Amino acid sequence: MKAFESSQRTVRATASSQPSDELRIAVTFRPEADGVGPTKLNAPISARSVMRMAPNPLDMDKALSELHRRGLETTIRGKLTASVRCTRREYEKLFGTSLEAVRLDPKQAAQFHGFYYPPAGARWNPDPTVAGMIDDAYIQWPHIYMAKRVAARRSPRRGSPRPSRSSRSSRGATRGAARLAGTIPSATPPVVSAFHLDVPDDVATLINATPVHQAGRTGRGIRIAMVDSGFAHSHPFFTTHNFNSTVTLAPGATNRDTDPNGHGTGESANIFAIAPDATFIGVKVDNDRNPQLGATLLEGFQEALRHDPHVISISLGFDLRIENTNDPLPTLPNGLVALETEIEAAVAAGKVVVFSAGNGHYSFPGQMKEVISAGGVFVNQVGLMTASDYASAFKSPIFSGRSVPDFCGLVGMLPHADYIMLPVPSGCEIDREEAAHDGTTKADGWGLFSGTSAAAPQLAAVCALLLEKNPGLTPSDIKAVLKRTCRDVTTGHANPASDPAGVGVKAGPGFDGATGAGLVDAFAAFQQV
Repeated sequence: MKAFESSQRTVRATASSQPSDELRIAVTFRPEADGVGPTKLNAPISARSVMRMAPNPLDMDKALSELHRRGLETTIRGKLTASVRCTRREYEKLFGTSLEAVRLDPKQAAQFHGFYYPPAGARWNPDPTVAGMIDDAYIQWPHIYMAKRVAARRSPRRGSPRPSRSSRSSRGATRGAARLAGTIPSATPPVVSAFHLDVPDDVATLINATPVHQAGRTGRGIRIAMVDSGFAHSHPFFTTHNFNSTVTLAPGATNRDTDPNGHGTGESANIFAIAPDATFIGVKVDNDRNPQLGATLLEGFQEALRHDPHVISISLGFDLRIENTNDPLPTLPNGLVALETEIEAAVAAGKVVVFSAGNGHYSFPGQMKEVISAGGVFVNQVGLMTASDYASAFKSPIFSGRSVPDFCGLVGMLPHADYIMLPVPSGCEIDREEAAHDGTTKADGWGLFSGTSAAAPQLAAVCALLLEKNPGLTPSDIKAVLKRTCRDVTTGHANPASDPAGVGVKAGPGFDGATGAGLVDAFAAFQQV
């Protein structure tokens, strides 16, 4: 994910500002117990209570059948929710509303930048038959990629005011990508003058995973599902190191072998650096031809669960910020409740779920209490540690007692977090964008970047090492042992954009707001399990 503020327009923004007529919708259902659905609770759901929200499977079948009869096609179904798609006209007719075009800031590193949504004050008069069978149905907003820098000033909620329009054409960006793509990159990174870390060795060393590898634990037998843009693991970096992976497509995603964005390919190298023999399952969410048809974060998470992973790593999310302010939203938008519900159900089932804390964002789901929220620490040339001023740190007003992050991986500093040299497809969006400031070229297949997008897979891989040694560990066990074995970080501050005061939460001795418990120490945790 880009940092919260940026002056750089993303490559993708030029190609995705015109809304698609196809809508991506999350459907929630009423539970058998008392009939109050998750969007009507007006309170966060926990892993302890989430299964009380479970609907009767037969009732779900009936509701989805009725939605199908009305033109809404089910793309994937979770334990408690379902994802469906339909046209704008079908949605307006079924739910008695009118939709208008929403266009996001082109500097935001969003999945796409234009979509339809009910405007402020829009009527809402759903068909009574359907309303009696479901809890609610919310159009899903595009997620943010948490490696790069953006200006995200809008929150996913029904009745948002209409933003300004973007009129730039996508043709130039498309032609540029075609010219640069296809070059075979080197297995070894280019030489750049800036201080940086290389994968796999430098990342494994600073996370202190090397002694774990020497003890014979490399993540073997542990399934890590990573939900991201895509995974072009034919890059010579991965093949030279004999890293193995499989890739599955979430609904709407295309082509298992490509990653025109580059985010997932690059950040996945962090997993292999720390847990090189883990069973890597890539869940691709991007549609190469039309980003607006790609999978929602909910669809990606639902697809990940189909593969029964031990650990789920996600470096995507949403910025829950009051529009045009530096203040976090006080309540969770109902449009994200379906995702919240599925995540809590996964944790309740024993899955370890890791999310990025954000890069100046008030990141969700990274602020949920029972996920591992990955923050950032910068380690310099002589080994001195400081809080990354690129990474988010904040107290969640939504989840009582929640301070973000839990602990940290390796993240660079403002303005760009140019810190870890990562392999990406030649000429992809990240390859071109990072070349403006990181010393690489636009088609060399390498980029110098990080963000809490890097921290999340690093922490997920450490979790895999612990689970290989002790498969009986629960998500709370793992969070507890990582917390008590972290290296304390006492200097620096977090990103000012995630602080209502605009200063940045400061680090200090012991558990602090900026870095949580500090920088994860894989070997210290390994010795405790």
